[in-house]
Amino acid sequence: MFGRSFVWRPGAGVRTYAAPYGINESNDFLSSPLSILYSTRQEVRRRLGDADVATNSPFLMEMEAEDVTDYIGILLRFTDGEVHASSCTTRQPGGFTDAQIEGLRAFIPSLARIIEIVRLRRTAAGLLSVYVGPRAGERILAWQIRRGHTETMNAAIWLSDLRGFTALSDRLSPEAVVDILNQYFDCQVPAILEHGGEVLKFMGDGLLAVFPIAEDEDDEAKVCNRVLDAACASRANVAAMTYVNQTETLDNFRFGLALHVGRVLYGNIGGGNRLDFTCIGPAVNLAARMEKIAGRLNRAVVASAAFAKACAEDWDDLGEFPIAGFSSAERVYGLRDETPAAAG
Repeated sequence: MFGRSFVWRPGAGVRTYAAPYGINESNDFLSSPLSILYSTRQEVRRRLGDADVATNSPFLMEMEAEDVTDYIGILLRFTDGEVHASSCTTRQPGGFTDAQIEGLRAFIPSLARIIEIVRLRRTAAGLLSVYVGPRAGERILAWQIRRGHTETMNAAIWLSDLRGFTALSDRLSPEAVVDILNQYFDCQVPAILEHGGEVLKFMGDGLLAVFPIAEDEDDEAKVCNRVLDAACASRANVAAMTYVNQTETLDNFRFGLALHVGRVLYGNIGGGNRLDFTCIGPAVNLAARMEKIAGRLNRAVVASAAFAKACAEDWDDLGEFPIAGFSSAERVYGLRDETPAAAG
């Protein structure tokens, strides 16, 4: 997106328009008063009652058709040197008065500061949402950035990785590997977000996501069923994935996914002046160990006893397995519609 415009007309709400990249090279823009404003860095005024003022400008012709009598575009100067614009029109006979023009000019510097603050906050929120997720982004914007500032929450945990990634990395170019990873993550992330999850980390070919659960048993079952729907959608997406590498078509991609439910510590962890907003705890560690078990069993999706109990889906009991770092074995469950030969 190249930029945004906000248009207000009397008797109507504010309409937001997202300008696409390349609009600054279009004929409509190049013939508009804003093009002159940006190129000259000067205020632009057009009295539409004057002869031929609107000629060759579709925008001014449209304004004239709406009985606009006067147009002014004024620079909005940001503190970092960026230049934007605010424009006003009137249907008042004779156009703006001198006093009205001076009032607009006096008001614009204050308006520029407000718009700059709003824009910076929107940009920060957008970047944080992209890199750490919307919930974590909201906390960071609220200045919850002290090391050790954490909270405990109940969540369904999603931990997956791409099978055979090391071998792919060894024989393909780095560019091809990145393309495959992006396509592979696209098989999962939309399904996770659509079903209420939040992606916390991409770790090489690994993905860590959480689905927050309210403090009541009914919500746990609903959330876990949504997680399973996302898991089945992702499994199908990965199975259907193909990648063309020069003359070779790669397919039969497989992934492993471990699902668990439990309490996690969610917040800031790090050292020096570098912090990471993530979740840790025994429940996350257990999910990571179970994902390795999924690989050994050649299963695409496995679940802990806690997750399988909360979820109404049919499960196969795959047995108990010792878990490195844990004092007791964990019973692991696999989807009944999935056989080891067809996993992934």
